[in-house]
Amino acid sequence: MLTSRGKHLLRYYPQHMILLSLVISTILGTLLLALPYAHVQYISWIDLFFTATSLTTATGMMTVPINHFSNFGHIIMLCLMQLGGLGLITLSLCFIYMFSNLGIYTQVVASEILSLKSFKDTKQTLFFIIKLTAITECIGACILFPSMYQQFPLKRAIFMSIFHSVSSFCNAGFSLLSNERITFNQDPLMIYSTIILMIIGGLGFVTWHELINTYWQSGHRTISWHTKLVLRMFFFTSFISATLFWLLENNNTLAHMTIFQKFSVSLFTSIALKSTGFVLVSFATVHIATLMLGMISMFIGSAPLSTGSGIKTSVFSIYLSIIKAAILGKRHAILYGRHVVDEQVYKATSIVALSSFWIILITFCLLIIEPHWKFIDILFQTISAFSNCGIIITSMSNLSIFGKLLIICSMIVGKIGALALILSIRRMSDLREITYPKEHVILG
Repeated sequence: MLTSRGKHLLRYYPQHMILLSLVISTILGTLLLALPYAHVQYISWIDLFFTATSLTTATGMMTVPINHFSNFGHIIMLCLMQLGGLGLITLSLCFIYMFSNLGIYTQVVASEILSLKSFKDTKQTLFFIIKLTAITECIGACILFPSMYQQFPLKRAIFMSIFHSVSSFCNAGFSLLSNERITFNQDPLMIYSTIILMIIGGLGFVTWHELINTYWQSGHRTISWHTKLVLRMFFFTSFISATLFWLLENNNTLAHMTIFQKFSVSLFTSIALKSTGFVLVSFATVHIATLMLGMISMFIGSAPLSTGSGIKTSVFSIYLSIIKAAILGKRHAILYGRHVVDEQVYKATSIVALSSFWIILITFCLLIIEPHWKFIDILFQTISAFSNCGIIITSMSNLSIFGKLLIICSMIVGKIGALALILSIRRMSDLREITYPKEHVILG
């Protein structure tokens, strides 16, 4: 049972539990990967810490080859990857459910994080997340097994199937395949099963909870405005990204492929750019405009409360509605026939601004620390780390220690950034509305 002081701390600082869970997971992962049985070659502590951070934030970046770890190390990586994909959401739900009697402030914070209509839905949502994850990853592993069994012995094929299924669903982007681009391109089953797993993980648990429990099981044919928004923005941005990628790379990396292969690779890449990080073509050889497309896609990211990251499609939608309202001279932001409340307008604007500031800051620091790197390479890697996507265009192994630490910080900030902003609001009991005189500022 908690002491009165423990309850006091949890009451006033519930947001710290999210960051604390991530830090503890990363440290524990580093220690486990440092075990002699976890690797077959010597790996420095900074590289172990980098790998553990990448796993627990579901980023997919590596500074050492993944085959430097043993089979036991790969099992540890699988566990950390699973925790990274679901940890922040699931641990937050567990924490709130276990201590649901801590007061109205904690309950309000819970509803802010999880977008639940009722705080009593916490237990139900937790069980739904666990069931959806287990069922999806098991089915995904079964579908992937025939492709893996053609290349590996039975036991290895089973583990490879599970590892790839978890990595795809959790939008982690880690692969044990020695040459994933060649393997993927020659196997449509691998491509499309991975696409489906990435979509299921990237759409968000709240969306699937409504689609399954409300739309399918109860027979209701009306879904909420939020779910419509998530579905529209996820597939709209995916369609735009896939189309532009095809057009830009048609005479470049896609030139030697058939029409079906071009379609498959473009669709796969558009989904993977949202946060997963799997690639079927080398981004070191793509058009410079394709790199810009990739940075925009990674920055936007996946749906809210999903295994993906980025600023989220919902934030991007609100930000676009703000721009539209300013251009048209509207007093309020309107999004698909709904008035976006001012509080969310401020939060969305802050998330975009602070995320952009962080990327600019880290890029500026890396340009000083890593003078041998090109500007476009540093900017791309920074956005990739912040968005927890993990796509790289040059090896990360030649980063300095301080460069690796900056990328580590970007992965952590990217994972908790939006939630940290929402939860950084002062205690509600301390908020006081103060009215100030109005004034106009010359804008241009």
